[in-house]
Amino acid sequence: SRASFAILSSGINAEYGHVCCDPLVHDITVEDPSVSFTRLRNFVDVLMCSELPSFQPDKLRGGFAKEMANDARDKFKITAIQAHKIYEILRLRATDLSNAEEYRAYRLEVKRRLNIPFQKEKKAMKKLQTFLNAKEYEAVLLSKSVENQHEFLEKSYRELELDYRKCIERISAHVDP
Repeated sequence: SRASFAILSSGINAEYGHVCCDPLVHDITVEDPSVSFTRLRNFVDVLMCSELPSFQPDKLRGGFAKEMANDARDKFKITAIQAHKIYEILRLRATDLSNAEEYRAYRLEVKRRLNIPFQKEKKAMKKLQTFLNAKEYEAVLLSKSVENQHEFLEKSYRELELDYRKCIERISAHVDP
């Protein structure tokens, strides 16, 4: 519910306030967070980072920058990976979805990030080729079709955008009650 979400986000904010002042803390990580916790953390982090100059709409259009990761880490002890996620949420919020080209550019940027594991896998496959005979290598290649990768990327993107939109809705309800 909205009330419990607000109470929990206040708790996380209070913890951030305590931890952010500790010079011995480099960043805040969470081992194997639940989906609910991830959504709550995204909400709190988006609220906090949206106040930083590096996360303003004019900067978001330039793509994710190291300055964003540094600011989020220095100010709120947020990891670079989480800062990138916050960037994507705020970038979606700043994107004119009625502008086909702008929305397409956003989608492609997120999909490029989602595709990184597949690119790493391609490099590993090239190494694997030296250890397998032609028949074994062909069998491995058949199990990793490009169509499956495209399907996975599209499904992952749609789920991610849905989560991001829910976060944006919560932010809007929180900021503009």
